[in-house]
Amino acid sequence: MKNEPSRQLDMGSDPVFRVLLTLAIPAMISMFFQNLYEFVDTMFIAWLGSAPLAAQSLSMPLFYLVLSLGKGAQIGATTLMSQARGQDKPEEVAKLSESALPLLLLSILPLFLLLIPELCAGFYHFLGARGPVLTEAYPYTFWLVLSFPIMAYVMIGEAISMSHGNTLMPMKAMLIGNAVNLTLDPILMFYLGWGIAGASIATLIGQLLSAVYIYRRLKQAKLPVPLLYLRKDMPLYWKKISHLGIFVTISQLVSPLGLSLVNAVLASFGPAAIGAWNIMARLEMMGLLPLYGMAGALIPYVAFNYGQENWERIRSGVRIFLLGTGLIILPIMAVLILGAPWLVLPFRSDAQVTELAMHAIRIAALAHLFAPLELALFGTAQGLKRPWYSLLTSVARLLVFRYPLAVFFASFWGVTGVYWSQPLAVALSGILSGILLWRLLTGEVFQAKLPRGEEMNYSEV
Repeated sequence: MKNEPSRQLDMGSDPVFRVLLTLAIPAMISMFFQNLYEFVDTMFIAWLGSAPLAAQSLSMPLFYLVLSLGKGAQIGATTLMSQARGQDKPEEVAKLSESALPLLLLSILPLFLLLIPELCAGFYHFLGARGPVLTEAYPYTFWLVLSFPIMAYVMIGEAISMSHGNTLMPMKAMLIGNAVNLTLDPILMFYLGWGIAGASIATLIGQLLSAVYIYRRLKQAKLPVPLLYLRKDMPLYWKKISHLGIFVTISQLVSPLGLSLVNAVLASFGPAAIGAWNIMARLEMMGLLPLYGMAGALIPYVAFNYGQENWERIRSGVRIFLLGTGLIILPIMAVLILGAPWLVLPFRSDAQVTELAMHAIRIAALAHLFAPLELALFGTAQGLKRPWYSLLTSVARLLVFRYPLAVFFASFWGVTGVYWSQPLAVALSGILSGILLWRLLTGEVFQAKLPRGEEMNYSEV
């Protein structure tokens, strides 16, 4: 069996543009299909009515909680393994890859308490669910929780693959899983009559097949494979991964907290307002996926060259990232603003939800020009092992800016005011990210690491 082509990529010497493009394109496609799980589920759940759609929207903090823990372990492990490869330490790479999955599984273990109906009902009641929305929440959550360990395996497998310069493997795994999910959703939900539970069962089966594919391909490529067993020295590697991953996890955890706070504001306007926000968030995420894919590619690239102390390649990579994402974001904005009436059609929502969703989509698209700055900071800070920079911008965007703006604007302009809090928060955090990125590339890290006699050319940043 031939190895994956991207394994031959040399992140330390190949042309910077080629390296980033080779890493980024499969990563973009992989992230597109990773998020397509929830997008497809949302589309079919919207066909069931506003109550199931609101129930799924209220479950998103739970999904983002697991995603936050997974991203922390995944990005922490990817950064450390990439740096160890840059330093030519294969044994360190192997031990990190073996330690990441047990760490992640232990962190999500308490969430299995939500399989108990009474605890699950209490959780959603706390989030504001009542009546039919509360009834629909448990069937969806039950199978969603059971899918979390499989999701953890897939994420750690992706980390191993990406740290070796291979983003094709995760992309193909996501293609398989999403094809299965897309096929099974209508069959389970409508033909078999399983309703909202069918959506999360289809997701579980799709992720299971993705995990099987990743396991087989890692074995065939002779790369480390995530396995569930414990070693005496694992706590040492858990500490290393957590030291970087905790900032990513906290940054990601701010997202479900911020979403819950905005949902609480929208709940006073009824299920249609929450459902419309849910549709807007799905479409906005899909539009930004090319940028997230490029940011994900930037992490192993920066970390590998950080291990080799190749500072000029890091600066070049950031410049190319900003130029590329700046060119990509303009057509994405045009599609969201001009195509909103067609983008909401697959959700087949009632007239009120559709009208609110189109309004929210057009408003949210206005701030996309600022998104590349926050994502450039994210990829660069993670690769340079300075994750607290991106944590600061996430907290600022979701808690310092968006929620207070949502509360304030809701008192004057109702639902429309809440929707306007999104682009204003993104714009403010983008400006903050630009300042922090400048400081990162011209301040403590680079000035401390530059070889003696080399001066920073500020015009290059």
